[in-house]
Order: sequence, then C-alpha cells, then structure tokens
Amino acid sequence: MNKEKNERIREKRRKTKEKRKNQSVKVFKIKFDKSKISRQKMSNLKRLFLEGKWFTNYVISQGITNLVSHRDYKIKKVKVKVGDKFEERELNLLSSQMKEYIITRLKSNVNTLAKLRKEGKKVGKIKYIKALHSIFLQQYGNTYKLDKKAKLLHLQGIGDFKVIGLEQIPDNCDITTANLIERNGDYYLHVTVYLPKEEKVQNKRAIGIDLGVKNQITFSNGIKLKYSVEMPEKLRKLYKDLSRAKYNKETKQFSKRGEKILVKIRKEFMHQNNQKKDIINKITHYLSKNYEFVAYQNDSLQEWQKLFGRKIYQTSVGGFRDTLKRKVSTPLEVGRFTKTTGVCIYCGHSMHLNLSERLLICPSCGHVLDRDVSAANVILKEGLSLWNVGETLAEDYASTSSMLEYLNSIPHVKASMSNEARSPKQADGAQIEAPSVRVG
Repeated sequence: MNKEKNERIREKRRKTKEKRKNQSVKVFKIKFDKSKISRQKMSNLKRLFLEGKWFTNYVISQGITNLVSHRDYKIKKVKVKVGDKFEERELNLLSSQMKEYIITRLKSNVNTLAKLRKEGKKVGKIKYIKALHSIFLQQYGNTYKLDKKAKLLHLQGIGDFKVIGLEQIPDNCDITTANLIERNGDYYLHVTVYLPKEEKVQNKRAIGIDLGVKNQITFSNGIKLKYSVEMPEKLRKLYKDLSRAKYNKETKQFSKRGEKILVKIRKEFMHQNNQKKDIINKITHYLSKNYEFVAYQNDSLQEWQKLFGRKIYQTSVGGFRDTLKRKVSTPLEVGRFTKTTGVCIYCGHSMHLNLSERLLICPSCGHVLDRDVSAANVILKEGLSLWNVGETLAEDYASTSSMLEYLNSIPHVKASMSNEARSPKQADGAQIEAPSVRVG
C-alpha cells in the first residue's frame, strides 16, 4: 500500500512539474477586514503569531546540532523565558505544518551561515527573535481556504475571516502556498498562484528611458514625467510626539505610549511606500503592454541617493528600474559608463553639460535639444545596437497623446511634452519630432 501511495505521489508531482512549465507565478496581496473581525478572532490571530515566536525560540534553544535534525512537529508545549524564570506555554493554534516550515526555515538559515563561514566571511549565530511577522501556509485546501463569493478566508484551527481583495485572483489559476503576514497591527495574506503564461508583446515598438532628478522619467518620444510622494505633515508631528515619549536605555524600549506612536509612524511609511509602488506598477504596466523593447541605462542610483537624498527616496526611481526589468518583454540595458548626456542625436557630436544646463545646443549641426530627451534617444539607439535587435521602429509618435492621457490619470504624476527641440532652419522655434531610430 505504501509503495502504491508513494508512486501516486511521484506521478502527481511529475504532472505538476510539467504543468508549471507553461505557467507563470504571481503573488496577490489580500488584506484582513479588521472592522469585521470579532475580538476573539483578533485575539486568536495575535496568539498565533505569539505561539510562532515561542516555537521559533524553543527550536533555537535546542542548539545548532539538534536544530538540523529536529523533527518534533507535534510538540504541544514549550518553555518560555519570562524575566529570570522559564514558564510552560501551550501551543494550541500553531499547526504541525506551520511548525514544520519554521524548522525548515531555521535549517536553511543555519546552512547559509555555514556556507558563508566556509568562504571565510565573519558571521554570527542565529539569535532569538523578539517577534514573528510571517507564518507560512503550506497547503491550500488544508492549512487555508478561500471563498471568493463570500469574501472569506478560512485558517486551519482559527476560523473564518472577512478579507479585501479576493476579486483580483483570476478563476483560471492554481492556488498554492501563502504567507500570513502581520505588519504594524494589520494582517495580510500573500497568496502564490500559477497562471497560464502570457504571450510576450511582439509589436516591434521600442522606447528609450532616461532617469533623472528634476524629471524622474523622460521618454524618447519627448514625454517628460514628474512624480513625488512627499512626507506628510502628520509624520513630522508623530516624530515630535515620539521624542517626548519615555525611553528605557537598558531594555532599549519605549513606553506603551511610545510603542503606539511607533506603530503609527510605520503605518505612515508603509502608506507612502505603497503609493510609490502603485505609481511604478502603473507606468511599467503601460510600457509592458505597448512596447516590445524598452531601453534604459544602468545608472548608479546609490550615488544619486548620496547626492540628492530625500528626492530619490520620494520617487523610488531604483524601484521603477527593477520593476521594468521584470515586466517588459525585452529590456535593453545600456552600460553605466556609456555617455548618453550631451550627445546630439542628429550628428552624434559629444559635449559636456553642467547640471544647470537643460538644453543641448549642438555647435556642429546647430540643433537645439532638450538634454533629457536627447539622452533617452541615445539610450534607445545604444540599447538597440548593443542587443542586435535588427530593423526596429523606435517610436509610434501618433500614440503620444494617449500615453500622455494615461500617465496624467495616475495619482501624483504630472506628464508633459517637451517643446525644446528646434532645427537650425526653424527661426520661430516650432517643435519638431525627435528622429526615429532604425538599426539595420
């Protein structure tokens, strides 16, 4: 019987592995609706994470040798240090699968530290944790279940919870594992699903991107984009209140009032980061759906951070570049040290421009160009040539109006068209189109 069962399991895994080859993985974020959770269930959620912390510290206390071979997933009681004493605590909500993953994660951490130590790097040891913020849910249909119609999440041994965001999970997907997350008093479920692979965009359209500080994104078609999510006034007031809260230097902890203020501060930062992520995702979504080739430069954003500090933080241009790499069909990365600023896109003449100089006036051919638009076109040309794309139309200029309309519909974003390009023969300074780039 055991042989037959094992054979069925192996066959099922083989079929699943074959199926995954034609699927792509996505993670959807679901939020618990705290307004519709009873006090008892909220208490159970808090208790679950507390038991997770107790069990994690218990496993660490067994020692590294025992940790690697430890397999007692069904343990029901652990000893917890309270002050100078140890007290016994019952694990009523933490399931065997949850315990199993906690042990697996700790084993992985031990192995990683061992590898680093062999490489000659100085590493410490695994420390006891003050709080656990994530619990892995290994098996859909057993550890947890989702009911899209009723907007419910069922957690094994705890009960049903009203959640927000189930409608974003498509019907034609395979729901697998999930992570239960606690963040600043709010609870989330990060659900991993497998979807049929989307066909890559193959429209032979390309666009170049120049990242900057004054204009965060400039496109090769002349569209310039500004966005910034500034620190709210409420956050400054919270920091002022925190400075007045009592702080224990020995325990390195704030008073209860101070801890409550810290939670509020973390929530404000999380809200600010979510706004930046929303902007980035919407811009990259448009680019991935409309352009097969997207060229950008591998700028040293860490150096930008040192020079411009808060401006870079408020825009998260590094996050935009990383998201771009993942989402577009064919990202074209131009080397960091390739000269792109101060290069005329008409004759190729190169010159030095100070940061204050926003126009490129070519002494060779006489064209007047916006420095950022010119740089975006140079990046596009370099990207196409370096990656040997072939005969490719750089930009469909008829689409700029729809692109402007879409970008201006994104909160905190202001998109405009550059009006600086002039040819030597245009005395009246009328706008001309930047040249399209073809690589043969």
